[in-house]
Amino acid sequence: MLQSIRDRATGMFAWVIVILLIVPFALWGIQEYLGGGTAINVANVEGTTISRNTLNSQVDLQLRGEKDRPEGEELKKFRRDTLDKMIQEELLYKAAVDSGLTVHEALVVDKIRNNPNFQVDGAFSQQRYEELLRFNSLDPTGYQATLARELLIQQYIGGILNTGFVTTQEVNELLKLQGRQLELSYIQIPLEKYKQNLSVTDEQIEKYYQEHEQNFVTPEKVRLNYLLLSSESIQKQINLSEQQLQEYYQVHKDSFTTLEQRQVAHILIEKKSPSDKEDSPSAQQQIEKVYAELQQGTDFSEMAKKYSDDPGSANLGGDIGFLEPGIMPAGFESAVNELQVAEYSKPVETNLGYHIIKLLAIKPATNKSFAEARDDVKKTMAADRAENLFLDQKEVLYNLTFENPESLEIAARDLDLEIKTTPWFGRNGLEADKFLSDPNVLAAAFSNDVFSDGNPGRSINSRLIELKPLPGATGEQVAVVRLADYQPSQPQKLQEVKAEIRTTLANKLASEAMNNDMQSWLKQIQDGADMQQLAQQQSVLYKDAGWIGRGEQGYDPILLSSAFKTPKKSQAKASYSTSVTIEGDGVIYAVKGIKDGEVKAEDPMRNFMSQFMQRSQTTAELAAFIAQLKAQADIEIFEERLSSEDIL
Repeated sequence: MLQSIRDRATGMFAWVIVILLIVPFALWGIQEYLGGGTAINVANVEGTTISRNTLNSQVDLQLRGEKDRPEGEELKKFRRDTLDKMIQEELLYKAAVDSGLTVHEALVVDKIRNNPNFQVDGAFSQQRYEELLRFNSLDPTGYQATLARELLIQQYIGGILNTGFVTTQEVNELLKLQGRQLELSYIQIPLEKYKQNLSVTDEQIEKYYQEHEQNFVTPEKVRLNYLLLSSESIQKQINLSEQQLQEYYQVHKDSFTTLEQRQVAHILIEKKSPSDKEDSPSAQQQIEKVYAELQQGTDFSEMAKKYSDDPGSANLGGDIGFLEPGIMPAGFESAVNELQVAEYSKPVETNLGYHIIKLLAIKPATNKSFAEARDDVKKTMAADRAENLFLDQKEVLYNLTFENPESLEIAARDLDLEIKTTPWFGRNGLEADKFLSDPNVLAAAFSNDVFSDGNPGRSINSRLIELKPLPGATGEQVAVVRLADYQPSQPQKLQEVKAEIRTTLANKLASEAMNNDMQSWLKQIQDGADMQQLAQQQSVLYKDAGWIGRGEQGYDPILLSSAFKTPKKSQAKASYSTSVTIEGDGVIYAVKGIKDGEVKAEDPMRNFMSQFMQRSQTTAELAAFIAQLKAQADIEIFEERLSSEDIL
């Protein structure tokens, strides 16, 4: 029963609406289906409107669980990109309908029944299905309509993606390109060299501060009020009498019994496969030979190492450890049960092959007395009751915070929970605080409903948040949060950012000086100076890498990327250019030769490359088709509503 409850509860609230998605932007259709009242629209697509609330919900969904949420202009761009994808989905849906495609109701039902999130013990559960939809404020009719819509779009897109093909010649050219090698040498110029003896004046710092003052602001911060419900805290409050413990022990006595265990070793000869030579000895002949040698007194362990086909036990003398009843095949187990310690069996056949089995030791079955099992009984009973209570209280918490969205007090009173307040934190959370570094908490804190433009008076309670296990904690934890206070971003004073600016300017000035030298040395090399001699004169690293490939280990990836993009103008002359490493060091490099990769008919990469090219081709065709749909469609976007400050 406990496992059934656990299966029913696991992830129920964590899945949220994400369980609905087949195509990433599946939800907004159902939100339109369920929505009511007057909506402020942000777009009109061929007569179908997209409301601002729908866009807000879709943005929240896409950012749910993201720790680094976009802000300012980046958030506006993200919102616009999200809207563009919603428009794209609507156009694809209309095109699918216009093409005459349909989705049979039976397919929708089949998808629902085979969705693991709606199953208990591997079978569809109507109760779990309805619970998940209810907790996400959905109903079966709306969910099925959205699922049918997305299956239709998926079917339509599949028809486009499955039409592409590539030729053998195209694959060969890509294999040549992928296997291409360069003959490379280079000079590496350390940036740190230019930072030495570099001074940054206060005047330079102040000037930089004034020119970039808009970049020096503290991030906006919030504080949250929240309720935390955990199965662990519930378990600590459970008191059990000795009589209850005794009764549980008597009912579940078998749970505190250790079955007999037998330590066995075996020699396995696998059955002959169809690919074996006809004149090779059969598995049965080989096992009979091994058995005959054992009968002559040969050591079992040495025979296992020499002959056994079981790679896991052969080097251990055939030892496969202690086994409980019911683990091995019936024939194998029957043979083991007939043996005395140190005896070995005659050859035994199973589906794996032929075995000779030796019994090494026996651990007899044991029964724990109540006194010995008492602590385990208490722990098991308390955990079982706590999980049941946790599930009940979780549902009460959900209902009370949903029905009373402006306050946590009613839920706190009825469930005897403390309303806690977090310290100040920004959109990236607090790394030292496990609660405020949980991505689900951060997503809820800055969601449209909770954040409410930093206005606590407009904030409403979040949905139930499934928390990641905290260090040292056991069991499940959920929370509900709401905005307690808001602190807008503030300009930082010069003194607060002086050290940061000094470092930035030092890096900038050092890079400029290094780049000046790089360009000067590059010109000298192009005019005929020897790279190695120049490196020695300037006391910097010179390396002749020889022939190397694109993913060669031990070389800076930015350098390799730059070198492979450098055109080779002449077979006789090297091509020279510059790059910068990941660490910021400067590089002057020479590409002295290029040779394509060898093309083999049996290249293991051929199939992958073919699939890659086909997918790239069909993806490009799909993008072109969508662009054509957009160009021909009547689409109106209300930019002033999209960028309004009260959107999110």
